[in-house]
Amino acid sequence: MLNELWSQRDLTLQLNEHWFLIQDDHKKRVKQLEVAFDKNNELEKKINQLQDERLNFRVKQRQADRSMLRQDTQSAKQRVNQKEASMISVSICRSEVERSSTFEAHFQRESSTLSDNENENNHHKFIKLSNSLIFIKTDDSIWETWNIKIADKLNVNANYYSTEKICIVYVIFRLEDDADQQIYAKHHVDAFSFY
Repeated sequence: MLNELWSQRDLTLQLNEHWFLIQDDHKKRVKQLEVAFDKNNELEKKINQLQDERLNFRVKQRQADRSMLRQDTQSAKQRVNQKEASMISVSICRSEVERSSTFEAHFQRESSTLSDNENENNHHKFIKLSNSLIFIKTDDSIWETWNIKIADKLNVNANYYSTEKICIVYVIFRLEDDADQQIYAKHHVDAFSFY
């Protein structure tokens, strides 16, 4: 009987030992599952964060693309408007040049008949200087020389260019390209101020 008690005691000790081992193993597995669950939650948070950042980046990129597209569209519209305005001003300038050339031809005919009459009355002949070169660019060094030549011509041939308007028409007639557009724009603005 004593042997049986000892054997039951040994069996109980073994069962207790086995039970503690199972509990330890269970606790380890629960801890491992908790750690894995925490890691999984962190990964999900990182994934959500990355997805939010990616979405924000796409939204910002689309906004930047839209603003660049708007700017490109506005600059294209401005270029088109400038081209249209320059084409209109070129056509107006051409018509002005045609008008001024016919006006200058008529004026020269009239002024030559007047000067012939004055020459006959005064018994001396006026010198008519040749036309100066047509001013094309807006370079300051060329401008000064051209300006002096024009002023000299208008002073020496004052009998041909008797009024200020005739002088202005002559000067405009001696301009082309950039210089013509600048003077024409100024002349055009001044013309509107009279009305």
